Amino acid sequence: MAEVATIAAGSVEVERRAQAAKQARGQFRPTISVVIPAFNEAGNVGVIAAQLSEILAGVGTWEIIFVDDGSVDGTLEALKALAQRDPRIRFISFTRNFGHQAALQAGLRHAQGAAVIVMDCDLEHPPQLIPELIAAWRGGAKVVTAQRRDDPAATGLFKRVTSGMFYRLMNAIGDVRIEAGSADFMLLDRVAVDAISRFETSDVFLRGLVRWLGYAQVRIPYTQGTRTAGESKYSMRKMIDFAIFGIVSHSLKPLRIAIYLSAVFALLGVGLLVYSVVSFLFVPRTVVGWSSIMAAIAILGAGQFFMLGVIGEYIGRILRETRKWPTFLVEETEAALLAQANDPPFAVGPRDLAAGH
Repeated sequence: MAEVATIAAGSVEVERRAQAAKQARGQFRPTISVVIPAFNEAGNVGVIAAQLSEILAGVGTWEIIFVDDGSVDGTLEALKALAQRDPRIRFISFTRNFGHQAALQAGLRHAQGAAVIVMDCDLEHPPQLIPELIAAWRGGAKVVTAQRRDDPAATGLFKRVTSGMFYRLMNAIGDVRIEAGSADFMLLDRVAVDAISRFETSDVFLRGLVRWLGYAQVRIPYTQGTRTAGESKYSMRKMIDFAIFGIVSHSLKPLRIAIYLSAVFALLGVGLLVYSVVSFLFVPRTVVGWSSIMAAIAILGAGQFFMLGVIGEYIGRILRETRKWPTFLVEETEAALLAQANDPPFAVGPRDLAAGH
């Protein structure tokens, strides 16, 4: 039995080395790719890699692509160790933190699978849902999205309320409809991945863009998992920035608010004019106070500054698009590790089997 186990271990190693060689030559085409952005997730990458390796074992060939988004806690070192042990685990390391959406873009461009799953590294996107995503894809779906069920035990009241407000606002003024509870946890067919990769824009709001593509979707509900290590990277400020980013990326209606505001202020002006005339003609002692004047100035000033902010958001995005700066910069990948691993010839002989290699 020990000899059989040793031979089996050697066979697995041969298969892994062969896959690594094909991957280094660009010949490896897995069935499933899993893209996982990671920012300061040293305590989670090993856990999620182990869970995914077990879950994906029965789906055919696969690869896991971690995108290290400028981590400073040892995440990159953990990813290198994983990649050295298993060539199906790949990584991309940015020169600095470029953001979650940029990491998703990088992962999609590097993924080689016939289908690509994107998910977070904190285990709040449960890996156990992946077989259902794959089953729906094999049933013919080009896009399979996971929709979070609002479980009070797993999701705080504040997040549920603010998330619901965001999606209601997005659906009211956006050019795509995004279901409440949506997240960057989905499976994309190779056709959809290639379509997204053709976009040269630097501002990609993935969950909106996927729906803009128009492919028929299958939605699968899930209950949010629990983070095992570290802490959430989404502060209040980042959530507000993300909401503004999503709205501006998929709607021009905020610019049209200026038209509606001008109409409202015009009506207010007419009302004040009528009030002034009536007061002058019919009120014998009219005391003109500064409070009404200051209120009018404050309202007009707030409206003007609000619209300047909205216009500034769009102009800023125009600037980013016209200067053609890259969305992200890659410092290193697993390619160097694979090259080092494949330099010496490898063969399983009696001595290797006896040593259990």
